[in-house]
Amino acid sequence: MSFTDLGIPVDAVESRTAAICTNAAGDCRVVIAAKGFLLVIDPVTGSCRQLFFPMQHSEYPYDSFSSRSGTFYVGAGTMFYAFDPFQLAYIETIEIGSEDELCGFSYAENEQGHIFMASYPESRLYRYRPIERDITSFGSMDSEQKYPSHMAADAYGWVYIGMGTTKKNIIAFHPESGDRQSLIEDEMRTIGHGQVIQAPSGQVYALLGEQWARVERGSTIEKLKDNELPASLYTGTSFGIFHRQLPGEWRVVSHSLSQRELVMEHRLSKQLKTIKLRYQSEGATLSPIALAPDGHIYGTSNHPLHFYSYNLHNQTLNNEGPTIIQHGAGGNIAAYAIQGSILAGAAYPGGRLHLFDLMKPIQLDEAQQRNPVCVTEHIEIHRPRCAAALRDGMHIVYGGFPGYGMVGGGLCIYHLHSGHDQLIPHTKLIPEQSTVALAEMYDGMLIAGTSVETPGGADPKSESAYLYIYDWQNQTVLKSWQPRIGIREYALLLIDPSGRIHVLSSCSHYLVWDPVSDSIIYEMDLSAWGSIVRHGWQLCTEEQCIYGVMSEAVFKIPLSSLRPERIATPPHSITAGFAEWNRELFFAISTHLWSYSMRKE
Repeated sequence: MSFTDLGIPVDAVESRTAAICTNAAGDCRVVIAAKGFLLVIDPVTGSCRQLFFPMQHSEYPYDSFSSRSGTFYVGAGTMFYAFDPFQLAYIETIEIGSEDELCGFSYAENEQGHIFMASYPESRLYRYRPIERDITSFGSMDSEQKYPSHMAADAYGWVYIGMGTTKKNIIAFHPESGDRQSLIEDEMRTIGHGQVIQAPSGQVYALLGEQWARVERGSTIEKLKDNELPASLYTGTSFGIFHRQLPGEWRVVSHSLSQRELVMEHRLSKQLKTIKLRYQSEGATLSPIALAPDGHIYGTSNHPLHFYSYNLHNQTLNNEGPTIIQHGAGGNIAAYAIQGSILAGAAYPGGRLHLFDLMKPIQLDEAQQRNPVCVTEHIEIHRPRCAAALRDGMHIVYGGFPGYGMVGGGLCIYHLHSGHDQLIPHTKLIPEQSTVALAEMYDGMLIAGTSVETPGGADPKSESAYLYIYDWQNQTVLKSWQPRIGIREYALLLIDPSGRIHVLSSCSHYLVWDPVSDSIIYEMDLSAWGSIVRHGWQLCTEEQCIYGVMSEAVFKIPLSSLRPERIATPPHSITAGFAEWNRELFFAISTHLWSYSMRKE
């Protein structure tokens, strides 16, 4: 019995943010920030230099900023960095403290050259003064809204922060006087994010309801007519965004560390030029895996999403790349179900369902029959967590958490032959909770486990999660239980041949529920084995046991005793699961695919 490191399926990282820096001499550098490092590109020569964060810090950045002097600013975790891309040197490294998870969620620069940034999740506003080399906190601008995604500063010392999750907001703040006010009326504060932009002229514009307006000194100056909004200093979307633009004949079109390229376009001729990006990485972390009937294990990486496979017969890894999964971007396939020759995967972001016909070759031509293909999406399942193939051979069901600012995730029932798509809202399941664990019972009913958590930033409305039985054909919840008060999420769920429901909670509490007597027949605290792993167990009917992994344990649960047994301790913490094949267990440890053989050598 032994552990084997099968390698890194995806040797790539994700561009998290970028900025174009121009100094007084007119020299330019493109700086791309990734987890743990910066990549500096000279757009003229095409040279690349990789510089790791000081002191081996390795956190994700979210946004970055290029000052008027050409200095690059970025926050990663609780660390704030000022960087000179021309001297290839870190000017400043400051830890802002442990009150926030991320210090640089958005940025702005005032007339004095002071750099402002906002934090997640407390939406604190910070000011960095480059000459004095100090940093000041002005406190939370709106403690209820966790995503301060936009920022700008006017010529009169006012800073504007667009934020939101459950109620969009725009805060105007004057650091010198301490004056603070919201620019959005209460009736306009719906789910979403307040938006402000800094135009190249330096003027600030805010989206007030459905109309953009120019703002100044903390007040609305004039509302704009259609098509009057100037261009922002930011280009691109999501993690492909970048701050400022190249002067002169060429402009940056896109950057991608995932595809290892920077694309530029000539402003007049529209000629494209691609610079190949060179860097070293430890690979991308892996999401849950699935064992398919074609003898392959399939999975995706997280940030960026690449689709990969492991051939169980010849023991080879194959990275299919970032374009296989439609609209993949920075997400991952979080849950799988297999219906005949169809591998179905539910993906973040957007709650998209992808179908991969294992009997057909991969086909990316949109004009042909694409394979894999995205067939539906639901913001109500923005972060999928579970999927099941029903025994009728025609349906896939999946569920998960909703989008930003929302409470309660839905359940989607998809018919493979007709493409009929039915969304069941949380209000018809367990209100204000999300379905995150799912299986089909032997009588055709669904058994599900819920979570009260709200990873999209809203405030939870419940304290304890449920198990429930759902008649999906008649759209009725037949029964629901709260086996233990205070358990916030039933994350893993299996049904054994006797009809008993095995559940593992987010707090590593294992219990077996008898739906006939409505009672717990066994339970055990497994927290000594670490944290749970998504899709971390599997029923093995041949051996009448459950095999599984937690972060610090490989285990099995004999159905005869129901008592979990630790088989082995992994060499490093396990991060994602799980497949069993021919007495070999497969799982992820960070960026590596691993196996554990139970065969005697």
